[in-house]
Amino acid sequence: MLWEGGHTADLARSTRAAQRRCERRGLPHNSMKRNRAAAPGAAPEPHKPASRPPSPCCCGLRPTVVLCVLVASSFSFLLGYDIGIMSGAKRLVLRDLGLATEQVEVLVGSLNLVSGFGGLAAGRLADGVGRRRTGALACVLTLLGSLGMAVSGSFAALLVGRVVCGLGVGGCFQVAPLYVAEVAPKRVRGALISSFDLFINIGILAGYVVGWALGLGGEPSAWRLMLGLGAAPPALILCGLWWMPESPRWLVAAGAPERAAAVLHTIYEPTEAAETFAELQQEDSGGGRRAPPLSTAQQLRRVLLPAAGAPRALMVAGLGAAFWQQATGVEAAVYYTPETLERAGITDESSLLLATVGVGAVKVAFIVLAAFLVERCGRVRLLLASQASIAASHLLIAASFFGGGITWLALLGQCAFMGAFSLGAGPCSMMVASELFPLQVRGFALGVATLVNRATSGTIALTFLSLSAAITPAGAYCLFAALALVACAFTARCVPETKGKSLEEIEREAAERHVASVALVGRAGVEMSGAAEGV
Repeated sequence: MLWEGGHTADLARSTRAAQRRCERRGLPHNSMKRNRAAAPGAAPEPHKPASRPPSPCCCGLRPTVVLCVLVASSFSFLLGYDIGIMSGAKRLVLRDLGLATEQVEVLVGSLNLVSGFGGLAAGRLADGVGRRRTGALACVLTLLGSLGMAVSGSFAALLVGRVVCGLGVGGCFQVAPLYVAEVAPKRVRGALISSFDLFINIGILAGYVVGWALGLGGEPSAWRLMLGLGAAPPALILCGLWWMPESPRWLVAAGAPERAAAVLHTIYEPTEAAETFAELQQEDSGGGRRAPPLSTAQQLRRVLLPAAGAPRALMVAGLGAAFWQQATGVEAAVYYTPETLERAGITDESSLLLATVGVGAVKVAFIVLAAFLVERCGRVRLLLASQASIAASHLLIAASFFGGGITWLALLGQCAFMGAFSLGAGPCSMMVASELFPLQVRGFALGVATLVNRATSGTIALTFLSLSAAITPAGAYCLFAALALVACAFTARCVPETKGKSLEEIEREAAERHVASVALVGRAGVEMSGAAEGV
């Protein structure tokens, strides 16, 4: 809000300067007349700032876009660091506080379950008070939760800190892809949203490295410093939020079109800014008065009971993508990497943590590759290749257990899984979800998707050790392989391609496809009835 204020105040002066330049060049300049002649209550047309636009600084992107993407994507670092650090810290916590295995499972899985509800609440807040304020609140909760865990002296106190941290992490997980999807230019939106998953993986790798480095001394209480360091990233992100503009799409939905126009002309080229502004106003108002904001009950109904046709297809695709990302067993692979490798034959504690770092490095390398491929190959192709490869890598890990603990095969399968997941399922699942939901319920719908995603993740994290004991580790990984194949079938059947399209184009094309399919079914029915009458 602070950021856009100066641009909004200068909007009239910028327009007058542009008119003077037009007069000198002999060009028409009737934008002010059009606005004065507009119908009462209609939103003003966008004005392009007279000052020279900021020059591109990276891949043809404006500096503001780069700043927005870096800060917003850093939200996901918080989730990644927690996942990575708990992989090593949980073993020290178990020994230092004398916890049972079931209590460790609760600690590991609770953050994921709680973060789902944090994401759901953040979805409602993001639609009500904006993306920036919601992100700031999420960072504060994460900071307080991390500090609380670091000073806790019992299982109960540690769990309370974990719950507070989980609410913040869930909010960050919801806001990051939502904000990036709404500010990124459509030609590179996929690559920029993939930075969300890149920062998750960087956070996981950072957690692995910190856990390995602090665990070298063998000090049982080192877990306190491991968890306490999780307060540093949200503090830095809070500083970065000061310079971030609010999402222009949220500003239009909130009834602030002039501020939205100012932001659009700062982050986009003039032509794209004008086109995007026109699309936003058409979607928000339907060509007439601006639609009033929806109540929570109305948003719930639109998300959970969408109308038949395009709305239902988009909701199923978005929520399904969020579910299947986690149902393929990524939490089991990440949180319990040391346990999996230990059962496969690596028993030295330092070697276990170092092997875990290597697995994390593979994950980061493949997400960088995915960022280059997502706008070339498309979301759906990467998802299909990723999910099929995930099934194959799970079978490799299962084979290592069937063979009596083949260390190199288990390590190969673990690295193959991390690479396969990071190539498509990791970056593209929440990317697709953030792109498919309509503007009026986008924040809330992505909050529901976050709840589905985190609840699935938490369920797997809570039950993996017990599941492995019940059906053996090999059986557990065979189950995940089967689920990955089901996910592959869902993607092929239900998920539309969104590459190179604006968010408004995606929604409009979905509606057009539904109308075309209804017309096709209607014609087929008429032809069949005519043939029956002829017989």
